[in-house]
Amino acid sequence: MLESPLTAQARIALDRYSSDKAVKTLIPLWLQFEDFLRSRSGLPASILDITEDTLRAYASHLDHRDCHVDDALVALSAVLLVCLHAGYSGKVLRTIVIPRIRRPVENRQWDAFRLRTYQPLESSRLARSRRRRAKREACAQSSTRDDNFVA
Repeated sequence: MLESPLTAQARIALDRYSSDKAVKTLIPLWLQFEDFLRSRSGLPASILDITEDTLRAYASHLDHRDCHVDDALVALSAVLLVCLHAGYSGKVLRTIVIPRIRRPVENRQWDAFRLRTYQPLESSRLARSRRRRAKREACAQSSTRDDNFVA
């Protein structure tokens, strides 16, 4: 089967910046995105002709598809990585997120962005409770030391 011009551009962009293993991993995810483009309005002439609204629509499509959250994030990340390597604006790509899953939240400490998950994973919830418990124990030990020192 012949590659579409869009897939050929994606392969060239990935070959320039990535290893063969990465290309073999990312191209199937790119082909899923191409199927989405064909179902909407057809393929654009180049990767840079893909509109921001189309990328947002794909993120929403992944959100409503019946797949695991991690699979949706990997699929969107692969498409955004190809677009970035092809010369798409990184500033625009940072704003494209899966609507219900994760949103960029400004981190005041470093003026950077981090991802906030609406429903934290069980492992992060357990880690947070362990940190809180350790903090309480440290405070309790500190206060008993202070009480012993004063007495």
